[in-house]
Amino acid sequence: MVAILIPNRTAKTNVGINRSKESAFGPGTSLSLDDARRLVEGYVDHYNNVRLNSAVGYVTPKDMLAGRQQGIHDRRDRKLEEARKRRQVRRQNAA
Repeated sequence: MVAILIPNRTAKTNVGINRSKESAFGPGTSLSLDDARRLVEGYVDHYNNVRLNSAVGYVTPKDMLAGRQQGIHDRRDRKLEEARKRRQVRRQNAA
């Protein structure tokens, strides 16, 4: 059995909820080597494929390495411009 002891403190989690980290067995604590591997694989998968990284222009590392960041930025810019036009039309119609 593998247990990770965390010092007594309160930390802000990634969802903005304060949680006491006093327990040796909390959510995400590995209970075996297989559990630890599964947790690490899940973290790495989330980091590389889901999480937007500010250091690379708010795209995932996988998209950055695949060279898709310019297309992603172009789509974002297009959506922003369309939203600006819709707001402008809405303001003109309201006046």
